[in-house]
Amino acid sequence: MKSIAPCPPGLRWCVTFALLAALAGCATAEPASAPAGAPEGAAAGTAPAGHGVVTPPPVAQDAPAQPAPRAQRIPRRNHEPEPAEALPEIELTSQILFQVLASEIAAQRGQTSSAAATYLSLARQTRDPRFARRATELALAERSLERAMQAAQLWTELAPGSALAAQTLESLWLSTGRLAEAEPLLVARLERARKEGTVAEFYQQLQRTLSRAGDKTAALALIDRISAGDASSADARLAVAAVAHAAGQNERAAAEAGKAMALRPDDEDPVVTRARYMLDTPEGAAGAIALIEGFLARQPKAVEARFLYARLLASQGRAQDARTQMELALKQEPDSPPILFSLAQIAYQTQQLDVAEDYLKRYVALPRTVPRDNGPAYVFLAQIAEDRGRPADAIAWLQKVTGGEQYLQAVVRRAVLLGKLSRVDEARALLNSTSVATSRERVQLVAAEAQVLREAKRPQEAFDVLDKALERMPDDPDLLYDHAMAAERIDRLQVMEASLRKLIALRPENAHAYNALGYSLADRNLRLEEAQALIEKALSLAPEDAHIMDSMGWVLYRRGKLEQAADYLQRAYKLRPEAEIAAHLGEVLWKMGRVAEARSLWRDARGREPDNETLKETLARLNVVL
Repeated sequence: MKSIAPCPPGLRWCVTFALLAALAGCATAEPASAPAGAPEGAAAGTAPAGHGVVTPPPVAQDAPAQPAPRAQRIPRRNHEPEPAEALPEIELTSQILFQVLASEIAAQRGQTSSAAATYLSLARQTRDPRFARRATELALAERSLERAMQAAQLWTELAPGSALAAQTLESLWLSTGRLAEAEPLLVARLERARKEGTVAEFYQQLQRTLSRAGDKTAALALIDRISAGDASSADARLAVAAVAHAAGQNERAAAEAGKAMALRPDDEDPVVTRARYMLDTPEGAAGAIALIEGFLARQPKAVEARFLYARLLASQGRAQDARTQMELALKQEPDSPPILFSLAQIAYQTQQLDVAEDYLKRYVALPRTVPRDNGPAYVFLAQIAEDRGRPADAIAWLQKVTGGEQYLQAVVRRAVLLGKLSRVDEARALLNSTSVATSRERVQLVAAEAQVLREAKRPQEAFDVLDKALERMPDDPDLLYDHAMAAERIDRLQVMEASLRKLIALRPENAHAYNALGYSLADRNLRLEEAQALIEKALSLAPEDAHIMDSMGWVLYRRGKLEQAADYLQRAYKLRPEAEIAAHLGEVLWKMGRVAEARSLWRDARGREPDNETLKETLARLNVVL
């Protein structure tokens, strides 16, 4: 009889049965970390990178990203190995070996659902907790919380002494709103934390989990019950404050943070927390600023508090005061990435580009031992170079972004700048050679290539790029919209309308789809009643959108309703004083006989956007010389 033996202490896999133990998820010396998107505290899958675990794509941003402010964090303790569980004697049959091998091959190919189901079946059949753990890991990797809960419940049943199994099940119950089932496990874990001296870690993790709960009110009631015996614990009060804030009970959140302050009056974490929560109470920013000022008078070396104080001052338009406070903080922490970055932001907001650039260069020149992401700083430096009219310098900065969340944004912006320098083929080569992990990122590259071609006055090629991409991703909303706009530019009106109609069918709440179709018809003086109905629908979905107001004014003008048209266009121009809106409003005023107003409006718009095509076409068509 062959049996599956427990792992020897300190080894990742059993030497004598390495393959099966690895595939079965043999117990390790340390708990596995959770995969991206899994409930906090849940065990991670061990599928190879790129299989089974999907990482959300980075979000492209128009402005330089803001690194997270330095935060006080309690370091995690090194966990001792869990005590060895009594494992059942299992005959290693060829059937079990085949199922394990087949499951792992399936997991490597991304078929984690079938692999998890097989491991769960094996766990039920053999009563071996290692199979249950592996089933839990794979279910989490595929984001199947229901299957993960089944597996975790079995794992907990088969390994009642495993803290990791209990915590995984607890996290799953919390993340799916089953708070009542999780409460006994939480109470038991809190008792262990008190014995081990890890109460702060317990509450810190619990507040993060409950702050994401679907039923925030129930989550707050739960943490109130659990923390009832910890009235004198500042960590418990801060955890309750965080969950109260997530539940929208802002004054309660500020009050709980105030209790933590009273318990630890010289600790900046409670005061910083209370100040942040006060922003959403009647005391507002003024109260938060006064609170921080008082604390800094007692604790002038509290860098985190001073950092927040400076940001609050900046939010109130007190840029110079904010900069003074940041400089004081920088003297205490001269190698602080968030302080240097924030100083650059303040300088940029006050048009001190040289100062902003200096801070950013200090940021990227920090020693490698200082943890930070240089990507946001490189993107910011590129923006400053663009503002100075130096696209080649901007490209050079963007080339330094070789990975991280800013990478795709940097590639796209480099391509657009290359296009502006008439290096269109180079821009296209860059975009086409960039590897991406998701279809969403691929769409961003396609859209950028189409933009480069459009700005290079090659509209047919831009349409062709989008048309080809749409063959591969026919239901992508962004591609459909861009495809429609590209078709409109080459007068393929039927294609334009088909793409927009499909987009409306897929996304009936997409205001811009209705607006684009309505405006295109109105601009060509076609089906004006239908065009107005489409724009009215768009306006009902986005009543404060200046571009939709502009469309409504334009269709009313086409229908001869000049007074109504002028009203919509004036409102739109007040919201967004752009040349295209000015062109439309000026034409309406011109037709109403308000010639001087029209000329003044056009003159101002041309001064801001001298190359705007709509404005130039309007002036030429009306034979107006400014």
